[in-house]
Amino acid sequence: MSSIDLISMGVKSLWRRKLRTFLTILGVVIGTSSIVVMLSLGFGMSETFKAQISEMGSLNIITVYRGYYGGYNDPGMGNKKQVDLDDKAIGKFSKLDGVEAVTPVVETNGKLVDGKYTTYTSIKGIDPKNMDKFGFKLADGRLLRSGDELSVVYGGEIKQMFNDENSRYGSTKEPNIDLMKDKIIFTFDMEYGSKRRGPSIEVDNQKKPDYKTYKIKSVGILAEGDWEKAYSVYMPIDQVKKLIQEKNKAEGNKISPEERKRQRGYEQVLLYVPDINKVTEVQNQLKDMGYNASSLTDYLESMKKTSGVIQAILGGIGAVSLLVAAIGITNTMVMSIYERTKEIGVMKVIGASLRDIKRLFLFESGMIGLLGGIVGVTLSGGLSFLLNKLAPRLGDFVGTGAETKISIIPIWLIFASIGFATFIGLLSGYYPARRAMNLSALEAIRTE
Repeated sequence: MSSIDLISMGVKSLWRRKLRTFLTILGVVIGTSSIVVMLSLGFGMSETFKAQISEMGSLNIITVYRGYYGGYNDPGMGNKKQVDLDDKAIGKFSKLDGVEAVTPVVETNGKLVDGKYTTYTSIKGIDPKNMDKFGFKLADGRLLRSGDELSVVYGGEIKQMFNDENSRYGSTKEPNIDLMKDKIIFTFDMEYGSKRRGPSIEVDNQKKPDYKTYKIKSVGILAEGDWEKAYSVYMPIDQVKKLIQEKNKAEGNKISPEERKRQRGYEQVLLYVPDINKVTEVQNQLKDMGYNASSLTDYLESMKKTSGVIQAILGGIGAVSLLVAAIGITNTMVMSIYERTKEIGVMKVIGASLRDIKRLFLFESGMIGLLGGIVGVTLSGGLSFLLNKLAPRLGDFVGTGAETKISIIPIWLIFASIGFATFIGLLSGYYPARRAMNLSALEAIRTE
């Protein structure tokens, strides 16, 4: 029997029993669409988690802190030597596979004054050469450059932190300042600009330090949305080191050799890994070297596990529907054998091989699965579209935000679902096909 004859007979057989065929295909449609929609909700949840973490900072950045040989899990940590986080260590980090940029971070705290408005903030010193690779996105101005002196880039929320501290009831309105144009002063004197200065009290026969004031130059403001950088001010690292030295001098700090050595190092170093799939690998290498390394991918992996469990549960619920559909296909094909027993007998008598009979029944069951899969995926696309249309209204309820898609159907899931539905159809039709092959030709012809 040629393939064309087989296809023709299969299609005619399915068409003769239109209602039964339709109901069987409907079962596959419901099962397929249930699985696809359930999985799409899981994918949407994963993307939502990723978007929420991205708002906290870049997933490609690793933060390194001082650590100990053997790490914190070493039972003998008390006898371990602290590893240095200095320029030598930075040279090692830059040679790690997958690392594209490295910058140390030096931080100090002080006060910004813009007329009557003031705020307390941290100033972080970084390497200007690599600033663009560490997720600094501008809303205005430019990033720092090598050679900038007392130039700063403000976090996206710094303006909202300014307040008129001399106001009797405190300022509740947005400060009327322009960070890019106003003349802003930085100082370590936390009482600078305040009318409520306390008396100069001597401590250990030392008067209050005579801190300098610095006129800083505003060169840029970061875009809002990155909460990791929103409340800090950034300056070239060499400038921040100078500020810290002058602060220590004003305070008359006597630095011990151990403290001097510590200050030559860094409290924190940032590494940029462009391939997010290598972030965990680089982190593990840093931990093996004795450093403490963390990144936002740690939180993402935890959320992915949670999402995976939810996805498995949702997919399992949809799989139940497809299992019921598979039983329906098997039932339809078995009933077809009873109704077509004589036809099968005639086919055997006129020379149809057992392989042809098997192929005929597998073709019919496979067609049911294929058609159900195609319609099911199409229906899933429509349901996904509606869910995403409703997402802005549900955003506040589920915490996703207006722009987040709560249902995402990847291209591979479409083809995988159609293929899986077809496979289920073939699998469900295997037993009826074997039964049709084993029918006796003479007994089949005698059947009325």
